[in-house]
Amino acid sequence: MKHSIALKIFALAVGIIGLTVVVAILTNIEVIGMGRDVATVARKTIPLASKAADLNEAGLFRRVAFERLYREFAEPQPDQETIKQATENFEKNTTRVYELSAEIREDLKVLPDDPRERELAAQVRELVSQIESRFSSTTDLARSTLQARKAGDRAKAKELLEFTFKGQMELRELRSKLQRVTAQMAEVSAQDAEKRKNRVLISSSATTLLAVILGLGAAWMISRNMAKPLLDLLVSTRRVQSGDLSAHTGKLPEDEIGQLGENFNLMVGELRRKADLQKAIGSYIDPRIVEKVILPGRPEDVMGQKRLMTVLFTDLVGFTTLGENLTAGGLVHVINRYFTLMSECVQKERGIIDKFIGDAIMAYWGPPFIAEEEQGLAACRAALAQVEALARFRAELPDLMGMRKNLPFINLRIGMATGEVVVGNIGSDTARSYTVMGDTVNLASRLESANTLYGTRILISEETRRMVERGMETRDVDLIAVKGKNDPVGVYELLAEQGKLKPEIEDKRGRSEQALGAYRRQDWSVAEGLFREMVEKYADGPAKAFMERIPFLKKNPPGPGWDGVWRMTEK
Repeated sequence: MKHSIALKIFALAVGIIGLTVVVAILTNIEVIGMGRDVATVARKTIPLASKAADLNEAGLFRRVAFERLYREFAEPQPDQETIKQATENFEKNTTRVYELSAEIREDLKVLPDDPRERELAAQVRELVSQIESRFSSTTDLARSTLQARKAGDRAKAKELLEFTFKGQMELRELRSKLQRVTAQMAEVSAQDAEKRKNRVLISSSATTLLAVILGLGAAWMISRNMAKPLLDLLVSTRRVQSGDLSAHTGKLPEDEIGQLGENFNLMVGELRRKADLQKAIGSYIDPRIVEKVILPGRPEDVMGQKRLMTVLFTDLVGFTTLGENLTAGGLVHVINRYFTLMSECVQKERGIIDKFIGDAIMAYWGPPFIAEEEQGLAACRAALAQVEALARFRAELPDLMGMRKNLPFINLRIGMATGEVVVGNIGSDTARSYTVMGDTVNLASRLESANTLYGTRILISEETRRMVERGMETRDVDLIAVKGKNDPVGVYELLAEQGKLKPEIEDKRGRSEQALGAYRRQDWSVAEGLFREMVEKYADGPAKAFMERIPFLKKNPPGPGWDGVWRMTEK
């Protein structure tokens, strides 16, 4: 027998083994190529993206040092230690930018073979050249600006500062573009690795078919062990691309894929740190001011103009006693919770928190943040919500302070006024904020203080009352002239939203109108009797104030033609 069955089986086995070896060799070649692609991503493109991020960070730190130097040179007595530190930071980060630019250029001295990567690498080289050129001229401008500022030449320093800021903005755009392109290079490299992986899977499948059960099991295990880390990394890359910076690759094998995952996690961590920094900055300035005022850059919004706005002041009664019972850290914890509750009421009604003054809050409503005709009602709703939030704060206070007994009594005083204010970027050349100022602001502050005199919680001006009379229930309290002003202002107590006034409050308001009528007619006996009745029945604060005032007016009659105005002698 020329060819026995054993020989045929042997030949078939040899053929299968030979074919398996060929397929295995081809598979190994693809695996090596894939490892090369992954190594390129891990050792070149990801570090390249990291250097681009470091370059952007160095530029940011250099700008901070420049602004710090510029502000310090504007001081009457500059702090030399601050100037020294800022100068060192400025020069260190300037050198760092040059070094990183040179490193990136050196990394791309030889362009990749892949056409897409080659095109992106060429873009990176061009961007680095532009950054170096622009950075050099901006550095010269920055130094000239600082020299002029140090020499006291404010006009020249201001002129140079505009060009410097323009150059810095252009540099920031170039650095951001550099980061995007290097990130795109990393993505392209990852895609190439993914293609290689698919070819490996095909080769493994062929080996499985030819090597039967054992080959199938081996190929499946190999492909599974190799594919899973890459797929996990690709999923994480897509999550980051969609804006999810919580992405993190898990445990990876100790090879090029592991290096790629480690560098990926470092890159995402750096991006997350920068996002947290932007979020932190956002807590110091209302995002709506940035969106509606700063970014549009309309001169009339930034430089200042007169507008009709509603201003609110909220003060915490009992803050001093609160502070006496707490450590510094405990006091900050408690007051931050209070500010959070009160601020939520303002922001929910589209108000702008202007500033925190000790335990007081200043806020305002008006264009461009809310329509002029809606501002009064929104401010009143916010004030009423703050009173409700006070009850929540009181309930939380035992846990916040860590004590159940001898809790301090706390309350609110709220003053609100509507009128013309000056609004815009107000401050010095080196420090300013978008805020409001004018008589209306002062009046709102005085009305907040006047609550102490009248025993009320929320006092609003006559202009505010006219704006909200169809949506809010109010009570006429008095006609006063605050200290430093001759023109009288009608003062009203804000009671509730329209239709939500309790019957007993409605009855008290009616009696108050009768008492005020007698008071303004100088019918002291009738007025005193009505006010006394209100004190006895309702423990009414404004009535108590008038009871203390009437004996003085009896002894010192205002005379005919009295307009009912009470002139305040204290702020």
